[in-house]
Amino acid sequence: MRVPRSMVAGLSLAMSAVLAPPAAPGRAQAEPGYCVLPEHSLQSGAYLIATASSLGWIHPYPPPLAPEPTNTERLDFAGFPNVSALDVIGPDGRPARKVITTFTTNVDRVVVLTSAAAVSDDDGRTFGPAGPTPLRESPIELLDGRFFATEYYPARTGPHTARLGVLTSSALSDGESWVRSEATLVTPGELLPGGAAHGAPVQLADGTILITVYARYAGTDAYQAEVYASGDGGRTFVRRGVIAEPAGGFAFTEAAIAQAADGSLVAVLRRDGGPYATLWQSRSADGGHTWAPARELRFSGLDCVVRGVAPRLLLMPGGALVLSAGRPDNWLAISPDGIGEQWLEPRVTYHNRDGIWDAHGSSGYTGIAAVGPHRLIQVFDNCKLPGVRPDGLLDETACPAHGRFEHGGWYAIKRLLFDVAVPGTRLDLADLRRRGELRISTTMRWSSPHRPRTRPAGAFDGSTGYWSSAVAAGRGRYVLRFDRPRPISRIGLSLRPGHPASARVYVSEDGRSWGPPVLTVEDRIDYALRYATIGRTARYVKIVLPAVRSGCEPEIGASCSMLNELELYS
Repeated sequence: MRVPRSMVAGLSLAMSAVLAPPAAPGRAQAEPGYCVLPEHSLQSGAYLIATASSLGWIHPYPPPLAPEPTNTERLDFAGFPNVSALDVIGPDGRPARKVITTFTTNVDRVVVLTSAAAVSDDDGRTFGPAGPTPLRESPIELLDGRFFATEYYPARTGPHTARLGVLTSSALSDGESWVRSEATLVTPGELLPGGAAHGAPVQLADGTILITVYARYAGTDAYQAEVYASGDGGRTFVRRGVIAEPAGGFAFTEAAIAQAADGSLVAVLRRDGGPYATLWQSRSADGGHTWAPARELRFSGLDCVVRGVAPRLLLMPGGALVLSAGRPDNWLAISPDGIGEQWLEPRVTYHNRDGIWDAHGSSGYTGIAAVGPHRLIQVFDNCKLPGVRPDGLLDETACPAHGRFEHGGWYAIKRLLFDVAVPGTRLDLADLRRRGELRISTTMRWSSPHRPRTRPAGAFDGSTGYWSSAVAAGRGRYVLRFDRPRPISRIGLSLRPGHPASARVYVSEDGRSWGPPVLTVEDRIDYALRYATIGRTARYVKIVLPAVRSGCEPEIGASCSMLNELELYS
């Protein structure tokens, strides 16, 4: 049942207890064997660099001036945030990015969830006021052009079935109108009530939509992390595989999956049953059907157990895989090669400590999204939402209103921006073209009213979304002509995501004499940008893409070629 705001108002006042003065907030502590993460990189060559000069507030809007909320203001619940960066077309007809941060606005209880969303049109630097939204989990863009998200709680409908709310919106309408339907989940086990669909969906190259669910079954009565697959656009989902089963008094709940740079699926999941929730990981090489035995997630160079809840994974367009989690504190770690076997540079990104208990303050639930090929946004809450005690009073023990927190007792949503460091100086091809210092000559001009981001400039729009590409109905030729010779140290290419594709890269000083290719790619399957050393000075760069003769989308034709994303470094 929904907890009425009128009831909560009285409860909040009843729970405002005066506590003994705590120790000064400081570094989070843990029992021996558990990781205590640094607040800066321990590695000498840092991959992750903070770019925001200060925290950005998303909610309340505008940011409050008072250090502490009033009793009434503490009833403006905001927590458990998610974030998505969606490829859209701006009002001027140019490619744009819409960053949506959603967050929960009800107490932390299994109730009818209410959520709000705030939108940024400047890549997450600023957000407008929040408004109600049906979204709870992060939406993704499907290959058919729809935005797609799931609701949180499946409802058991039988021993082997459940229903789950699904939300879709047309990309052409900018994601403003969400249509709700109900998907059927089918599982071979005898399903018990409970569980949740946690995490962002993943769509494979063949169109299959994957979601992660944690569910309970007769015989164990403990949660296990699973993957469900839909081949009909999200109308039905069938359990495809089990990531980790409960054992030894431990259960597996919240799981994040992502397609790694090599095409495998990597999963990071929460294990409960010990003094702290800890993070484990697994991998699937067959699209989620089978999973390697789950093992403890470890940070490179640190011999300690990683605590955390609500993991989030993000394969950046630039190829790095980023992991976000929290509790205690909020943190990031990075796998520079995009595979997820080695996690480097774990670092605390935000905490709201009170010096009493390391899990006070922020819930540790975070969201991450790419707002550029090498830039990401992380969102998090300031105070964990209250629960409800058996007697009906608010349980605010995780964020008590005692005025001792570093950043106050506001139920607030905040953000930070980070850059993933890359070697060399990246040429901003879009900016050079706007200034007239770069011209494009290409045969890759296929487009469609239903694919408005498919255009020649889609090859350097900062997105590896499938349709944010330059496309040809046949063989592709793509030539860049600079205003003057430029030293080119490296090239980054993403061809046709999820499909085998080939390319040859040439450079020239005059646009007539090309010589042999400086890079040849044969039948490579890309999921993000991949890089190669060039080490040449040239005024012209030409990319030739042989036509693929089978498997092209019918709307393109019998043969096709695609240049999904291109980067050049000086």
